[in-house]
Amino acid sequence: MNTIEINDPYIGEWTTFIETDKTYNGDIIIDAYCDDILYKKVGSVYYRRVLEDSRVDIRWFGALPDGVTDCSDAIQQAFISADQFKLSVTAGKGTYLVTKTIYIPQNPDLFFLSKTYDFNESAFLIQSDFTVFESGYYDQGELVSAIGRPNDTNNCFGIKFGNFSLLTSLYNVTSPALVIKDWHQGCEISNISSFKFSTLLESVNNYYTVFNDLRTSHENDARLGERFIFSGEMNLNVFRALVASNALTGYKFDGPLRACHFDAISVEGVTTGMQFNSEINNCSVVNSYIENFELAFEFNSYIDSFTLDNNYLNFGNDPSRRLIKYIGLPLNNIHLLSTNNMVGFTNYGQLYVSTENDYGYGMEMSFNPIKGDSINNLLTDDFGANFNINGKAKFPTYLANIQNAKGLIPGNYSGQYTHGYDGTSGFEVDSSLSNLVHVKTKIKHTWTQIVYVNLEVYVGSVVKYYKGFFIGNVFYEFGSSGISVTGGLESIVNSDGFIDIQGGSYESGDVISVKGEVRLI
Repeated sequence: MNTIEINDPYIGEWTTFIETDKTYNGDIIIDAYCDDILYKKVGSVYYRRVLEDSRVDIRWFGALPDGVTDCSDAIQQAFISADQFKLSVTAGKGTYLVTKTIYIPQNPDLFFLSKTYDFNESAFLIQSDFTVFESGYYDQGELVSAIGRPNDTNNCFGIKFGNFSLLTSLYNVTSPALVIKDWHQGCEISNISSFKFSTLLESVNNYYTVFNDLRTSHENDARLGERFIFSGEMNLNVFRALVASNALTGYKFDGPLRACHFDAISVEGVTTGMQFNSEINNCSVVNSYIENFELAFEFNSYIDSFTLDNNYLNFGNDPSRRLIKYIGLPLNNIHLLSTNNMVGFTNYGQLYVSTENDYGYGMEMSFNPIKGDSINNLLTDDFGANFNINGKAKFPTYLANIQNAKGLIPGNYSGQYTHGYDGTSGFEVDSSLSNLVHVKTKIKHTWTQIVYVNLEVYVGSVVKYYKGFFIGNVFYEFGSSGISVTGGLESIVNSDGFIDIQGGSYESGDVISVKGEVRLI
């Protein structure tokens, strides 16, 4: 094959073109392809540039790494040309000034093994507030943003993107630096760093994707923005070696997570470390470094198996810092294993913020007795809950089953609180019946059960007490002379099998409030 040598006008080097009538992906070369960058026509003969590792360099298209020349259009054209012929992209090391968003073309071919954007540890300099890179797709031949399109209409497979830094002359860039959408099997975003960007990455509906070695921070103690924002579907993602520091929220998840894995991530200098606002199924955080937080993990939806294992958790000797906050919901299943190393820990009450509802399975904690104070401190102040220590756990490890029961009297009970109402005492007051004590429970009636009752009833300015227990429908009341069967309270069985507790007679005035508890023993 004949070859010719041409001096590249941008990199100042001689490059070889080889005679051929085929493109890099096997199509027939036509005159429209001859851009003097990848293809050239001399007379009637076509030549194709000889590539190394099937990659194009953004410098060939006019992107100069001098930190002064606007490289936006040149980089975009490099992306488009590489995508047209199924080539990858690289860059000469240096600093590239970018002034507008650059779209990353979709790669919808499942059989195309990989498409790599490797920027050779270069830097992109941003001097105004905008998104630097964003997922794109072709709309009637024009490359446009994929953001705002329905999920999974323009999928990408096998894209590897990264190996660069983001620089800015601004104090704070509020636009997310990188917005990626509908990246699936074989995709990976890796080795990217940013400073003074509120959000490094916004991920929309990406799964079977690896997020690796992404580092982002801000001015010390600035605590601005949400460093990573994830929404849409997140299935089988791997989050490895991510660093989020000096943020209001380190990692924010607004979509469901299924079988996702966090390994060797860092949470430092944040108000909230990881915030989960949607359902979680079978996810874990392992081998990670978490310190200088006000709240490390916040769960605001259903949790069907979430595990913390072998992490370094530093509370900085600050008793106000909390490890976990969650809402009591039926699927709750959080596992805090004893392999976690807790440092700067002052009391057991720091392990979690109790639930805001009164039902659900709660969470399971397994931990070493790292403090000399009583484990009952798990139950104090506004962070209280009911728990049972598993007697089978081998010393020196505690295994505590935390129940969703905020505000109840501290202690270990052999019984079970009723669940399902917003109240904290196992009942809901029904005020629709005037002058009558009437509370609803979620206790299923049986003739052999024991239901404990301790109510404080305000009738106008008068306080009355009902203390005792039901066996079946019979109320045994505590009095000064002992226990006796009275008609002070009645057990009413509803058609659904749940029981209501009702006064045996009408009061002399309006029932203002009812406090206390009703508990199934």
